[in-house]
Amino acid sequence: MRLQVDWYNFLMSKIKKSIPTENKERILPRRLMVKCGTENLCAKDDEKKLDQKIFDDYARQIVELQKQGVEIIVITSGAIKAGREELENLGLDTEDIDRQVLAAIGQPLLMKRWGEAFRKFGEIPGQLLLTFTNWSNERERNEAIQCIFDLLRMGQTPIINENDPVSDKEIKLMERKISENDQLAKMTALKIGADAILFLTDEGGIYTTDPKINPNAQLYEEVNARNIPAGLAGGMVTKLKEAFRCTKRKLRVAIAGYEKDVILKFAKGESVGTKIGRVTRFKKK
Repeated sequence: MRLQVDWYNFLMSKIKKSIPTENKERILPRRLMVKCGTENLCAKDDEKKLDQKIFDDYARQIVELQKQGVEIIVITSGAIKAGREELENLGLDTEDIDRQVLAAIGQPLLMKRWGEAFRKFGEIPGQLLLTFTNWSNERERNEAIQCIFDLLRMGQTPIINENDPVSDKEIKLMERKISENDQLAKMTALKIGADAILFLTDEGGIYTTDPKINPNAQLYEEVNARNIPAGLAGGMVTKLKEAFRCTKRKLRVAIAGYEKDVILKFAKGESVGTKIGRVTRFKKK
């Protein structure tokens, strides 16, 4: 027990030392969390399949920021989608296949996409599959944090995903259009002392109504962290709640979609999607 306490105190002291101190002259975050939703990683055509070009583009932006001293951690969804696409490519019917099975098949395929993307820029990312059970267990939590720091120290990018085959919580929430990975991103960001987090979705930000249904939906440029706009779908409300919790801990937060250099722009303090801030205002057309 004494060894566990000493190890925990040692690790927490490292985290506290690594948490960025306030510096008004610095715009780039020191440690950035990027959360990629499944549909954000898909092509915008009618087939909406995972698009390697998007993985490549995100890897390019991440590596560019790393060269400027920014540590970046990626939380990725997409394992179930990757598994389904692979089986359908083989001519198999996936309608009755359990989503945990699809995730088990798709996880190495998803990681392969990230690996191919980063190798083009001279990196080999590291994979961590986590559950909330891992985070609630002191020893496992410390080991996960240590692994993330070790990868960052090597100049590599940790790629984290919910371990769906052994935890169906994410799958059940997905059926309600709620992402457990949003909660995982928030929890990880706070545990490792990130100072900024970017949630990447397919919608491109927070709208007054679903822009896929209503073409006249208005995009919020900024949303007050104390008030959730009325009329939002359950999944976006949950994402906003996680974003608000990060804002309360002094993290810079935005919810955005796939657009040119979106990660670079956010890191440089430019406007992307919807900022979680102090006021609520619409984006000017």
